[in-house]
Order: sequence, then structure tokens, then C-alpha cells
Amino acid sequence: MKYGLPYQGSKSRIADWVLSVLPASHTLVDLFAGGGAIVHAALLNGKYEHIIANDKTDSMMVFMEAATGGFEGFSTVVTREEFNASDDTAIKILYSFGNGGSSYLWSDDLAAFKVPAAKMISAPSLHERRIAYRTFCRELVKFLHIGDDSMRLQPIECLANMQNLEALERLEALERLEALEGDYRLVKIPEGATVYADPPYRGTECGLYADFDVDAFDAWLGGVDFPVYVSEYTCPPGCVEIAHTEHYSSLPSDRNSRTVERIFVQERFADQYQPDQPSLF
Repeated sequence: MKYGLPYQGSKSRIADWVLSVLPASHTLVDLFAGGGAIVHAALLNGKYEHIIANDKTDSMMVFMEAATGGFEGFSTVVTREEFNASDDTAIKILYSFGNGGSSYLWSDDLAAFKVPAAKMISAPSLHERRIAYRTFCRELVKFLHIGDDSMRLQPIECLANMQNLEALERLEALERLEALEGDYRLVKIPEGATVYADPPYRGTECGLYADFDVDAFDAWLGGVDFPVYVSEYTCPPGCVEIAHTEHYSSLPSDRNSRTVERIFVQERFADQYQPDQPSLF
């Protein structure tokens, strides 16, 4: 099962594991919801009666639109110029390298045949698909004189992932979801809620989170009066590891590498941690 939007650093592959680690409560608060993989899994899981999903971008609004069928028939394929000029979050996610939201997916050489390749599959009319096919064949012949074995049509796969959201069989589940767009420090945390944080990892490319302040997050983590379950590779100051799992990377350029995902909590709350408590919902 693939969860959420295609997104750099997505937890889609380990979403069920993350939920099994997080304690049950009346509310799940996801402070860095990103593409919504954890949110999507939690909606289907039924472990939490209420879910608060926050992100500094409007990705949660795109998530809601996808989950309610807003991308049915979506077939937009953009050039580098259109990508750079766009402020549409869906476009930035779908057509950026590694779904990071910043740099365009393809080099100019690759884009010459990959844009028409995507259009010959997804264009709305037969006439447009035929034109794209002819362009694809012409540009591919040119490209093969240079040589490259990279033929992935990533946006087509990404669109399929987004359309998977439309397969939520119980759309009433969305009534349990509160989507926010803002600073994680400003989210109002209900008493007794389970708080999950998946911030940009230290020392990694942050993409849409390029201005993320790790030191400010560490300071906030050390000052709040509730446990925060943090996904990271390395332990934040004042925290301890409570669980880890190994899996293959979700990045297109690093699919064969295995990585260890860890979940930490502040040391002062470690004694309170109890995974897999009976569901309240």
C-alpha cells in the first residue's frame, strides 16, 4: 500500500510501522505532515479519533484535494520554464527532482524526450498523444546518439500515487482530519494527544524546507511539556531511541540503498512510553 502524496522523504513504505510505534490516544498530531503518508495511513488505520496534520507548505491542502477526487483526470506535464514559473504545490512536488519541490526533475537533454513521452501517455486527446509520440520518437533518436539508460517516467508514477488517495473507500474518514498550514511551534496541542514530528533530517537536502532551523527545533523539543516522537537518522539532543527499522531508500536516485529509520522521544518522557496501547477509537 502506498500512502500519501509523492514526497521527498516520504514515510509511505514504513507508515504502518510508525503507527505501530506511536502510542494510541484520542488525537494524533503530525507536525511535519509533508506528503501525508502517516496521515493517510492513520485515517485508514482507525487508531485515532482525531488527526491534526500540519505543514509549513500547503501540501495538506493538496492531500485533501487528492483524497476527494480533485486530481481525477489530471494530466498536466510541464516544461522547466513552466515549472520555474509555477507556484502550484502539486506541480512543484510532481516535477521536482526527488519530489523535493525545488529543482526541475530532468536535465534539458532528458526533458527533450521525457516531456513528450509523458504527454503521449497522459494527454487528454488522441490527437495530442499522436503529436507527442512523434516528438518523442524524434527526440529519442537524437538523444540515443549521446547515450543514457535513464528512462523513468517518474511523474506518471507520482500521478498514480496521488490517484491512489482517491481510493479512500471511507471518505467520511476525512471528517476526522484537521489540516493546518503553518509553523510547527504554533500548533495547539490537545492535552493527551500523541505528537509526531518528521522534520527535515540533519545534514540532508531539505528541498521545500531549505530554511528549516535545526537548532530552533532542538530548543523547542527541549522546552515543551509533552512527549514528541521524532523520526530521524540521528538522535536529537536530550532524546533517546525507542524504535528503529531498516528499509530501502524511497529516493529515485538511491533505490538500492538500505537505511535505518529511528524514532526518538525526549529522555524525560521515555519512562512514560508504551507502544501499541489499545485503541480509543
